[in-house]
Amino acid sequence: MAAMATGRRGFRELDISISSVLPSSERFLPTDDIPEQPELWRNTLTALSQYHNLYFLAVGADLYIYKPHFPSQRINSQPDLVIQLPYTDLFQPGYINNNNPHAVNHLKVGDIGNEEVLVCTCDDGDVIALTTRSLAYELERIEIGRTGFNSTLRAFLHCNVGMSAWGIAIHKEARLIAVSANTHAITVFAFALGQKHSSNSSEVSSLNSADAQDIEDEVLRSGEDGWHDAGPSGLSRDRSRDQSCTLYGHTCNIPSIDFCNTEDDPLGNYLISMDIQGTVAVWRIFEGTYQYYTSQQVAQEHGIPIPTNASWHGWNLLCLNPRSFIPLKREVEIFGCRALANHGGRSWDITRSQQEVTDSSMWHPSSNVRTAAGLLPLHLQAPTRTTGGEEDEDEEEESVDEGDFDMDIELLRENLRPSLDLNRPNPLAASTSAPPPFPFLLLTCSTTTPTLWSANSLGPHSLSSPHAIPATHLTHMLDQHIPASHNWLHQFNRLSMCLQIPTIGVVILASPFGRVALLTLTRQGPTNRCAFRLDWLLPFQSQEDRAERPETSLVGIAFGPVQGSGPEPKRWRLMLTYFDYSVLSYTIGRGVGLGDEVLIF
Repeated sequence: MAAMATGRRGFRELDISISSVLPSSERFLPTDDIPEQPELWRNTLTALSQYHNLYFLAVGADLYIYKPHFPSQRINSQPDLVIQLPYTDLFQPGYINNNNPHAVNHLKVGDIGNEEVLVCTCDDGDVIALTTRSLAYELERIEIGRTGFNSTLRAFLHCNVGMSAWGIAIHKEARLIAVSANTHAITVFAFALGQKHSSNSSEVSSLNSADAQDIEDEVLRSGEDGWHDAGPSGLSRDRSRDQSCTLYGHTCNIPSIDFCNTEDDPLGNYLISMDIQGTVAVWRIFEGTYQYYTSQQVAQEHGIPIPTNASWHGWNLLCLNPRSFIPLKREVEIFGCRALANHGGRSWDITRSQQEVTDSSMWHPSSNVRTAAGLLPLHLQAPTRTTGGEEDEDEEEESVDEGDFDMDIELLRENLRPSLDLNRPNPLAASTSAPPPFPFLLLTCSTTTPTLWSANSLGPHSLSSPHAIPATHLTHMLDQHIPASHNWLHQFNRLSMCLQIPTIGVVILASPFGRVALLTLTRQGPTNRCAFRLDWLLPFQSQEDRAERPETSLVGIAFGPVQGSGPEPKRWRLMLTYFDYSVLSYTIGRGVGLGDEVLIF
């Protein structure tokens, strides 16, 4: 299946081809024992290494590791290695499932210096970080028969943050890992920076120095001497020892966090968080301050029309590098459609682009899809969910009819109270001064709508600021019309999975509902007016027509370079894993040939 899809919208979308379709019925024979089912109501439970041919899937408290086959990216029915994740001795209860409290909520791969790490957050509050190099080495030992199939490796970071852990942020240059939890707090772990190779053993590197990016790596340590609590004033710039700090302010669960992981912030000062009520906080973790923005405020100041029954739930965010946005000239290239301007051009609505995406249907393929018997959990047969997700009050939301909008400014003013507790003991101080120009853009996701915006565009002086940009939003991006017999699918309708590939200006957003969106980050010529466009919706309608889309929940999305791509990959593999262990794989790139055959829809 090496055919490359090409659209008809007057511009070239992101290159994409189908690599393989691996339904559960092909992975497992009728006589096979079906593996333990992945957990539901989590963030993404899969990841791909960027340096090794390793595919990770969290199943309960175990880590399944596979080696995808080239070029199809198919994986074996059984994992090549199973890692039993270690427990702390606190034995905290689970927030979602007390029968499996140590189950993983979220997997994320990233770099700490020159070392790639895999970070797992668990429902009991445990945080576990392993190096992918050690995992690859363990798999090699198995292949030559030097160790057993099930393995427990020593984690370089293993601790508990007090309650169910969710969001993960990793900063490469600053060697930071941050984790959000249902304690309504964020814990930042700052690893001691190793000594430079010098005859003077007391010459310790500090991120205060101008040559912070030149610090040489040493083996990551796990806080063997204990983590020094930096206190409420934020992290110390003295990085001679392991330290941590806890950021207080949010008053509800925090599903997503991200660092400004770019050359504009090599020290890792900026950390961005979004809570379930939609409040975004921009933390300056070395300065001990933050600024907050509510979803209502973002909508009001950009003139974004607001549905009368809108949900302000916040599920995900990405901190984006402005350099990742591709300069383009024509409106259709920038937005993917004819955009609707709001509030004198302070925001652009590109919702209509959903109907113009090639090989995509607004109707769910319920009549064409067959699910392998016994692979759907019993409680999914009911029209309402029986267990909570990020928040107990997160009830099933009704769909919003198009055109049902009502901008009530006075009501908005009353609702601008942020979900941040400024009176909590020893919180970081909320800054009241005007912020400096932030060197990043934000893509925030509510239940169904992604919005691109800049904090530089908010506030009394934003209209005259050269750093202000219009917001771009796409309402109900992954929605499909669903028959009443499949109303249980609405339980999974949330944009709770997101990835970015900065080198080719791509963002991948997904919902457990079962669909995935591929966005291209765009910019109007040489200006700073950034936007995004919707290129593809997966699975394709043609795949749905062939009954290749599993009729069950999506549990994870993962991307990584195609095997053998070298240090500057131009082709990437994207793997979608469903609750029944079906896997849909694609190859994506920009301006490169992905296959001999081109399909023009």
